[in-house]
Amino acid sequence: MKVRALAWLLVVIGGGCDATEADAGLDAKLRIENAQFFRGPMPAGEESGPAVVAVALRTNEIRAGSRDKSCGGALAREATAAAIALSGDVGYWVVRAGTPAVETPGLPSFEATLAFAPTLARGAYQLVVRAVDGAGRFGLPVERSLSTAVEAADQAELAVSLRWDTEADLDLHVVDARGTEIWKRNINSGDGAILDFDSNAACLIDGRRRENVVWTAAPPAGHYMVRVDTFSLCQANTARFRVDVTRRGLSLGAAEGMSTEADTRFPHDRGAGVLALEFDVP
Repeated sequence: MKVRALAWLLVVIGGGCDATEADAGLDAKLRIENAQFFRGPMPAGEESGPAVVAVALRTNEIRAGSRDKSCGGALAREATAAAIALSGDVGYWVVRAGTPAVETPGLPSFEATLAFAPTLARGAYQLVVRAVDGAGRFGLPVERSLSTAVEAADQAELAVSLRWDTEADLDLHVVDARGTEIWKRNINSGDGAILDFDSNAACLIDGRRRENVVWTAAPPAGHYMVRVDTFSLCQANTARFRVDVTRRGLSLGAAEGMSTEADTRFPHDRGAGVLALEFDVP
């Protein structure tokens, strides 16, 4: 506790921290920019520690790979920071307290933009927030329940899903049994299929790294083709991808591949991309 509190004080009070001691928390399920990561559980809360007055979240839904969930609130007057963790994670984050918000005058505030790892498993979680004072004392926790959002592909009659592992811009193309190509410039097939999202479009990174073409009603019978177009690697060296096809939750097929810089040099229009998978719907 003494060593942990000292390290925290160096960061929050402004003394700096030896770069060799820094832990970026790259394996954490929860990530917060401009915050200090500490590996391991938070110290136990103390009744004599500062209190969390309020915690505000826009929604209680979270998505694997999302990077823009806003979390904020107010702390007791003596608090200098907020410690934030996700239940079951490998550590927690410390965010400096800021100036009072309009709705809570006289109380230090905190603001954090939460990001969640692409590998975050589906399920229910607790977001734990504790106030911390200049002596490194942690107050009692305030918790908010979170749950992962249900993806449209999980409940689809037929779903074709593309996922990849770096912040590149890959595009899913599906040619259905009637020859209609569903992709980012033609997101509807006319028979119930829809492309749900154009992830990392033009390298505007959203963290999803997933695109789905889904049918909520029975898809047309026949032969289907799935292609993956590498629009841009967005400064990544490569992107490993996986395509999965499911019918009412049961697998019809899967394929894996890797995009390289060479794949970005081809036209990115209808018919673009490498053939990843073919399958038939009876």
